[in-house]
Amino acid sequence: MTVEIKTLSSEEIYRNKWMALREDRILRADGSEGLYSVIEKPDFVVILPIEDDAIYVVEQFRYPLGARTIELPQGSWEHTLTATPEQVAAGELREETGLIAGKMIWIGYQKLAQGYSGQGYHIYLASELSHHAPSLDAEEVGLTARRIKNDDFMQLILNGKVTDATSVTAFLLAKARGLII
Repeated sequence: MTVEIKTLSSEEIYRNKWMALREDRILRADGSEGLYSVIEKPDFVVILPIEDDAIYVVEQFRYPLGARTIELPQGSWEHTLTATPEQVAAGELREETGLIAGKMIWIGYQKLAQGYSGQGYHIYLASELSHHAPSLDAEEVGLTARRIKNDDFMQLILNGKVTDATSVTAFLLAKARGLII
């Protein structure tokens, strides 16, 4: 396999606790030079909490969109980089929905936006759920969780009402694997 782009130099432009932005000077295979911006973020998890013929979703305000969105529970632990994806999935599920899974099944791993980031996400199916109180982070104030029939969630996807790509991919991958009715 040949490398089509060679990095000439790399400079970090910005960093906070959630992400870093770097700018690379590159040399393309045709000999031309250019710039490539890369966003570095840790991998995250997406959870499908399933109960009978329904899943639990969250609704929250997404600042970049200026709107509330319906999504599957998801997130990362920037402060605990040694946690396993399954530990993060269990923690995020409890934090956002108050649900504790008696059983977690790893469904797969996907990349989010490989055109500008190497960030990916692990997908888990959570079942045998018990209900407790959520414990939201400051960034999640106003987040609500609710149960929705699988067919209704699919209809929301088809109608363009669920636009979060990770939620759509996770749901469809689980459905394709026969894990969702």
